[in-house]
Amino acid sequence: MDSRMKNYLKMILMSFIFCGITLAQDFPNRAIKIVVPFTPGGGSDVITRLMAEKMTGDLGVSVIVENKPGASSIIGTDYVAKSAPDGYTLLITNSAITINPSLFKLPFDTQKLTPVTKIASAPQLLVATTGAPFKNLKEMLAYAKANPEKVSMGTAGAGQLSHLAGELLGKMSGTKYTMVHYKGSGNGVADLISGQIMMSFGTAPGLIPHIKNGKMIPIAVSSAARIPALPQVPSIVELIPGYDLSNWFGIFAPGQTSKPVVDKLFQSISKALASPDISGRLTQDGFDSIGLSPEKFDKSFREELAFWQKFVKENNIKIE
Repeated sequence: MDSRMKNYLKMILMSFIFCGITLAQDFPNRAIKIVVPFTPGGGSDVITRLMAEKMTGDLGVSVIVENKPGASSIIGTDYVAKSAPDGYTLLITNSAITINPSLFKLPFDTQKLTPVTKIASAPQLLVATTGAPFKNLKEMLAYAKANPEKVSMGTAGAGQLSHLAGELLGKMSGTKYTMVHYKGSGNGVADLISGQIMMSFGTAPGLIPHIKNGKMIPIAVSSAARIPALPQVPSIVELIPGYDLSNWFGIFAPGQTSKPVVDKLFQSISKALASPDISGRLTQDGFDSIGLSPEKFDKSFREELAFWQKFVKENNIKIE
């Protein structure tokens, strides 16, 4: 390659770099939309609206929130995945995004999304009806081993994290459960309280009030560490080494969004998460605020995708 060609290629490369820097400097110059693929009023929806307000003040443009629920969050995710990679359309979603590719035929490639930051995480909480023939994790595992498939376990839906948390527990402990799938967590909680089902996994923020009211028994938490709100409740890992599972919320941009734009978004979101009202709300709802960098989030995101793909395939888990 002669020197003229080398210089020409250098000029092209520099022009791309310059354009990227210029775009990042100009970004944002119009409203940013954050898509929530769930119904209004949920935990992620409330936090997103608080965060959008802070980002509006920081970035100097309107940051609006739009709910696009449906099909296990697939509709909203598809909308963002097919949007322009310019940083003006973002997605906030939960860890289901790492599970769905193994269970559904998706209209988009999950791996092409651009991770911006993991906002917060909360463990799944394993709870039992007050009339259950066990009162703690050790007793529950012993009962389940002695009575295969006699322990009914409610989930928020086939393929949801609460479902796979139960499947993972069974696989790692050598126990078998009868799964009862609901459409969302509300009916499952009601049936657990009334004794129609024996046990259930669910989000800690949603179940803690019922525990404090004596309507259900806390059995264990799915995270590696116990949680401050229920310090007396053990982690599953204390009896089953290697079990560690949490539900998280994170921000994604469409694939091929430039790094300077992603970094600018991450900086603004980090400032919002550091504000006392948002960090306080996350703590109040039982979440740990994280604010993971784009690079670290990308790594953990891809590790989870690979883990669930292998687990679902090896255990022949299907949505019927």
